[in-house]
Amino acid sequence: MAPPFLPSAVRAILSEIRDVYQSSGQSSVTHFTEKDMQKWGNMLGALREVLYDKIASCLACGFHNLELTFEFCDSVMNGLHEFIVKVNDERPDLFWDIYLAFDEGEYYHGNNRDDDPVEVYTRPMIAQIVEKGTFA
Repeated sequence: MAPPFLPSAVRAILSEIRDVYQSSGQSSVTHFTEKDMQKWGNMLGALREVLYDKIASCLACGFHNLELTFEFCDSVMNGLHEFIVKVNDERPDLFWDIYLAFDEGEYYHGNNRDDDPVEVYTRPMIAQIVEKGTFA
């Protein structure tokens, strides 16, 4: 479920992203197509870089507010990054910051297996991004 304060186009995009995630078996990478990106860019009336930032910022806010799981957000961010690399698009700074924050939660750091990397690394990084409030 998308937060109620989002514009209807963004809510619709997040709903479709959730469908893609579900159909991909909730894997660690949600695979997106050119058709997906074209459709969502048109729905927003925005360039792809804005679309990437908008999706990433919505995921960050949803995760920060405990409305979206780490697994969902990380999978979507991995899929978006995979798509950006595949089509050789520009990787916007905000998108990249959020991607890196979720990436930090994917693995244990050093030999420490006691601390949950999502709670120790991802959650504080996302909180800092959200509190900065520099969203697209």
